[in-house]
Amino acid sequence: MRGFYWETKGSRFSVLTTDDAGHRPRLFIYGLTKEKCENIAAFDLPSNSFNNFFWAPEGQYFVVVAIGQGDLLFGGLTEHNKLEILHKDEHFMLTDVSWDPSSRFVITAVTQPMQNEIGGFKYSMEAGYAIWTFQGRVLYRQQKEKLWQISWRPHPPSMLTSARAADVRKDIKKYSKRYDALDEQAKESARNAFKRERDGKNNAFQAVMDRLDNHKYDRYEENGWDDARSNHLATQDWKPKEDVIEEEIEVTEEKIQ
Repeated sequence: MRGFYWETKGSRFSVLTTDDAGHRPRLFIYGLTKEKCENIAAFDLPSNSFNNFFWAPEGQYFVVVAIGQGDLLFGGLTEHNKLEILHKDEHFMLTDVSWDPSSRFVITAVTQPMQNEIGGFKYSMEAGYAIWTFQGRVLYRQQKEKLWQISWRPHPPSMLTSARAADVRKDIKKYSKRYDALDEQAKESARNAFKRERDGKNNAFQAVMDRLDNHKYDRYEENGWDDARSNHLATQDWKPKEDVIEEEIEVTEEKIQ
């Protein structure tokens, strides 16, 4: 067995292990109740490099990682204990993984050891961090020379009771639809504001161009532009040319009785 990890704020635990031959890495997740302990999920890991597991502070979501190499696997469990693998990615040579207190974001980082100069040189070229969503979408990457440590700012405790938080997690899809609708309204409002601003600038520019055209045509004969254009066209010796393009649109066969 490679590791045993209790779910934060939950009654489940995960186990990283391999088959009897030690070649096939596997992830098992178990649910614990007063009556029994049962296996609720099993997954064959795509690489033998995975060696650590991190539950989100609020439970449910997790990331499986390969410390020292860089493989990342983001996943979670539904309310009915169905395993969902959300995303696979990589942060080369990662040394640190840290969930933010809200369970919405994950930091992966390559930090240098303070006391081991040889190890510090080894990681100095890759030192830096990345911020991900809990689904595995990278939000920000930053190379940072001489990065010794990285951590999240402490987060105040939730104002929701444990029972209320459990209800929210249970009905998360209902809340998601409502907040997705609000987000879409905000995006639509921003798009409309941008369009109004862009149209206003385009209209102002077109008004200037129209005034210039009117000024030019008002003085077309006065400034000699009309004669100059006629003389220019006369020297070009342009001749009309006609091209005939034949194209078969449709062929219909009829049988004569």
